Amino acid sequence: MPPLTLADLERVQRPLAEARPFPGVAYVDPALFEIERREILDRSWRCVGLAADVAAPGAWLRTPLAEETLVVVRGEDLALRALYDACRHRGAPVFEGESGRASAFTCGYHGWVYDSRGALREAPFAPPAVARERARCGLREARVEVFAGLVFASVDPHAPPLAEAMGEVPPWLLRAALPTARVAHRARWLVAANWKLVVENFQESPRFTRVHPLREARTPSERARSWLGASGAGAWLGGIMPLRDADETVSLTGRRDGRPPLAAAEDARLVHDAMLFPLLLTSLQPDYLLLYRLEPRGPEQTLVRHELLVHPAVASAPRDVLDFWARVHDEDRAICEQQQRVMRGGGHASIGYASCEDGVHAFDVRVARALSPALRAEASGGAP
Repeated sequence: MPPLTLADLERVQRPLAEARPFPGVAYVDPALFEIERREILDRSWRCVGLAADVAAPGAWLRTPLAEETLVVVRGEDLALRALYDACRHRGAPVFEGESGRASAFTCGYHGWVYDSRGALREAPFAPPAVARERARCGLREARVEVFAGLVFASVDPHAPPLAEAMGEVPPWLLRAALPTARVAHRARWLVAANWKLVVENFQESPRFTRVHPLREARTPSERARSWLGASGAGAWLGGIMPLRDADETVSLTGRRDGRPPLAAAEDARLVHDAMLFPLLLTSLQPDYLLLYRLEPRGPEQTLVRHELLVHPAVASAPRDVLDFWARVHDEDRAICEQQQRVMRGGGHASIGYASCEDGVHAFDVRVARALSPALRAEASGGAP
């Protein structure tokens, strides 16, 4: 299969009616995936968890950044920090597992001890320089910020601040009661498909009629419209779908059963999807929020971490909501994995984007723009 070319990227970036999607190689090539990791994934602010999960002093969680050696920790001073899980002596880890809570963290190699702020407290067998400069021997830090109760981290020291990187935020997310929402359900699953296929699948609704008959019954795809922001070039891309007239929410029954809203009153009859480039997917329903954090594990595998957030007054995850989305998630995973097999087989040669795939095209354009400098440099034999 021939490699992805600059001409392929140029065709993606043409106006919608003239553009051509990525060829199959873009979804299977290990070398391209490493370029994407370097030029897109590692340069982005990534949503790594919820602020509520690290609310208490000493609470921490591991992130997918820096080969999973970056953790987010709430210090005893209540400040949130992103610390590299690498002892300053021999580089051995000091955190065990995916999350936890402790007042101090000990390296398993020589027993160096760090507090919840990352400061070095004990250093057995330390060289003399440590005694003289202990204040400079704490765990190395990356960047961390919080938006709407979500924790974002970045390992790129040159990335703009989170607010600048996000740009125009979909207004429905700003209106919703997200900072006070609580997690009612968590799940994770592995999709045997490239991360771009997973996002592209999220970015369109015409598939509902054949892939998601339950969703089509609640939010008819013919009534959906895209939201690309005022500039059309921001990091957020979204879609708006009115509920069927007889329904109150998206679930097996279509009823809220008295559950208080999470969305603002003006959004009570709408479903709002929004993707924050490159790997955060959100779907705001009238009474709950679906959150999907994608973690590419290679060119043909994507881990999905999913949370269902509800109003704090809701005691438990509604069964009719859970059962509805369990079926939809299985359908999405199946169709993405079917597409991935086609890409791997080399038979994909798309003739273009459908007129209703403006959201898919907008995402692909962002990928193509990010990849162009690296492929151009590679073609000329230079560095990006």
